[in-house]
Amino acid sequence: MMKKIRLFHIVTWFVVLLVICLLSPLDLHGVLPSGTIIAPLTALLAVTVIPVFGMLNSALLVIVSQLILLVFSQSDWLTVVVTALTTLFSGWLVRWQQARSQELRHQQMITIGVGSGLIILVLLEIAYLIVGWRLTGSSNGMFEIARLALPTSLLTGLCYALLVPPISILMLYINKKWLSKVGNQDDRHSSSSDSVIINMNKHQQKDHDDQK
Repeated sequence: MMKKIRLFHIVTWFVVLLVICLLSPLDLHGVLPSGTIIAPLTALLAVTVIPVFGMLNSALLVIVSQLILLVFSQSDWLTVVVTALTTLFSGWLVRWQQARSQELRHQQMITIGVGSGLIILVLLEIAYLIVGWRLTGSSNGMFEIARLALPTSLLTGLCYALLVPPISILMLYINKKWLSKVGNQDDRHSSSSDSVIINMNKHQQKDHDDQK
């Protein structure tokens, strides 16, 4: 059973990675004076699979996808750091909710979505502050660029808050269905392969009596 579950997680991991790489080159970016910085919506799917894969596997997923995008000049190191931190912080949020209830409920998924949106909002604004400082070298220019980028950060956070709960619930539903399917197959296999124990004591006692 564990091998089948692990295979399911590996296949899903690579499918999500493929979807991230296909979606990332789209026009999901915020325009800055020196060019563009890709909005880390690529971490959205990694955050949604945290309840299934766990925090570390989801963080590895987003790091690998961002490194691939980095090779093709579709991302930068700042985005890699922002998306990785978003996944890690969201993973801690998921663990906190799972500590209250092992099976995540809809209300808890909404809390995770809102929390992830606030996390990505704060991290994006910090990233824009860093970019602003590198571009202008002054605190006024730094805060001005962060202010101009605020609508993009708010939109990204809103997307997280709205999309994380339903996608996570869907992933949990698929995972639960797969687990129940694998469990039923294992139960049928174990029941068919169980050995039949026959009590021979009565037969031996009867033969012994007949011989007398």
